[in-house]
Amino acid sequence: MDIKRRCGFSFLLILFMCMGVVCTGIRAVYCDASKRNKIVPINVAGIELEIELATTPEEHILGLMYRDRLGDNEGMLFVFPKEKHLSFWMKDTRIPLSIAFINADGRIVQIESMKPYSLDTHVSREKAKYALEMNDGWFKTHKVKEDDMVKIPLTSDDKKMTGNAR
Repeated sequence: MDIKRRCGFSFLLILFMCMGVVCTGIRAVYCDASKRNKIVPINVAGIELEIELATTPEEHILGLMYRDRLGDNEGMLFVFPKEKHLSFWMKDTRIPLSIAFINADGRIVQIESMKPYSLDTHVSREKAKYALEMNDGWFKTHKVKEDDMVKIPLTSDDKKMTGNAR
């Protein structure tokens, strides 16, 4: 093997090793299922819950991906700056979830089930400011339905989360 081939081979080997280290580091940062977001109390149709909050674009992207389980009354509330048609999918999400799209007034406008690893998109029929992900079937089990109200308290993260803090 000549020197050029050995150098080329060594370069590729080092490149792949570096990529592996970088990818492992990224996966550790973004895929650490033990890392939880800020927890906030909310009230869903009279049911008091402590829910993880996702407010930044990075938290929205990561959501509940790579988690192996979600406790019975655990979930994640996605908060967006303004009402819009929201769209979610389950590409790297391991657990089945239900999602409730919630408008700025706190009214649940739509509830859907979502399958693990699915590329199907779940788009809100109406504009929504919030999306609440819970274990699949949670809303049905707790008799929570469309038009029920969700109360979200004021937080320093989003002073505009008010309209529904009644």
